Amino acid sequence: MSDAMTAPRDLRSGNPALSDNFVQTQLAPAATARSMSVAGVSAKTLILLGFVVAGGVWGWASATQQIPPELGAGFADTTVTIPGGFWLASIGAFFLGIFIAVEPRRAGALGIVYALAQGFCLGAISAAFDAQTDGIVGAAVLSTVCVFLVALLLYVTGIVRPTQKLAFAVIAGIGGLMLIYFFVFVVSIFNWGWLYSESFRTVGLIITIISVILAALSLVLDFGTVAAGVEAGASKELEWYLAFSLMVTLIWLYITLLKLLALLARQR
Repeated sequence: MSDAMTAPRDLRSGNPALSDNFVQTQLAPAATARSMSVAGVSAKTLILLGFVVAGGVWGWASATQQIPPELGAGFADTTVTIPGGFWLASIGAFFLGIFIAVEPRRAGALGIVYALAQGFCLGAISAAFDAQTDGIVGAAVLSTVCVFLVALLLYVTGIVRPTQKLAFAVIAGIGGLMLIYFFVFVVSIFNWGWLYSESFRTVGLIITIISVILAALSLVLDFGTVAAGVEAGASKELEWYLAFSLMVTLIWLYITLLKLLALLARQR
């Protein structure tokens, strides 16, 4: 392991859930004999993702409705609408994420609720994308798994190292994306038709590809943070928070890949 990884306080992640304050104050040697492990973080990440999937199934079922036979058959004989409670789940997930980030030890209980709420929203959004392009959700899930495995391979082999420079680049890239999104929002206010132009699709494709790269690099930084916590002997209860942060990055990656595939489908 490189020198950049020997001290947890020297490592910063591009994941907003893994702030500088968390790395410096929480990833310290545990006062008890029980310390976190990679296996523990992995198991808890799978548990949270399981609740995301469960919430996604619920959201998908709530968003899709079978078309009555007397009305005729449409695409896949279903119609997709925003389900009741969608905005409540979105707002709830947002504030739950803030509560967990403020106090990482809440991640054990609130992380499951967050996963269900976020999964519900993802399920409804996925249903809308799938209604426009059949099979896109399965392709996005498979792509997310593939990107995750590639990021893990790059980290394990040391090809990409979670250093301070990489963290700075990821954070700067995310900040740049936020500015671009704000710029697009402002332009759309004065020229709504531009959102459906060929120029916007090209710009959107480039931005989305950059987002996928940043999400993959953020995963590498998350792996580095987990390794640093294990090396430092951090408290085992922080496994839930690190699992939560990995889940947040994977959700971001999935949504970005879903958008990318949708843009590619529109250009056919």
